[in-house]
Amino acid sequence: MKLLKGTVKHLQNDKGWGFIEADDGEDYFFNVSNVRPGQTLRLGDSVKFDYRQSNRGPSAYNILKTT
Repeated sequence: MKLLKGTVKHLQNDKGWGFIEADDGEDYFFNVSNVRPGQTLRLGDSVKFDYRQSNRGPSAYNILKTT
């Protein structure tokens, strides 16, 4: 599966979730447990990620912060 690129659009660190706006214009929900170990995301960070469709909509996982 090809990785998507995007930007962290919304982040609720205290609740452990957020949304990534992908370059394709779609928003992907993520849980902070799906961020690669040792990385911390901030609003506006660029990321690459795998995705899947869940019953709640598109979700991001295996999220890697890029520079």
